[in-house]
Amino acid sequence: MPSTTNHPLQKVLASEKTRRYFFWIFILAVVAVILIWAIQPVRLWLDQRDELSTKQQELVDIESSNSALEQRAEALLTPEQIELIARQNFGLIREGEEAYAVLPAAPGPLRIPSSWPFTELADALGG
Repeated sequence: MPSTTNHPLQKVLASEKTRRYFFWIFILAVVAVILIWAIQPVRLWLDQRDELSTKQQELVDIESSNSALEQRAEALLTPEQIELIARQNFGLIREGEEAYAVLPAAPGPLRIPSSWPFTELADALGG
């Protein structure tokens, strides 16, 4: 018949099992803390990678815009373009040419309402 009293060997085995159990719980807790601690840098790295691809696309767009503007600037430095801009913006004429200026149409007459207090103003202006 087995004895119901605790044998010292059973106590040692139970305490060994308990120690193993707590050891693995401790290891899992340490791993969990390390994973939680490592999530932030990984998230930061992923965000930076996305931002880098966005900035690279912006750089490509800016470079293409710059090349188009450089071509436009080179085109504006030709004598024909310089003369055209000077004629349009500054009224340049060559020797022997005549310049004419067309004035804009005169504005229409000022219409003043016929109700008070504008009646006195209309009388003062002769209207």
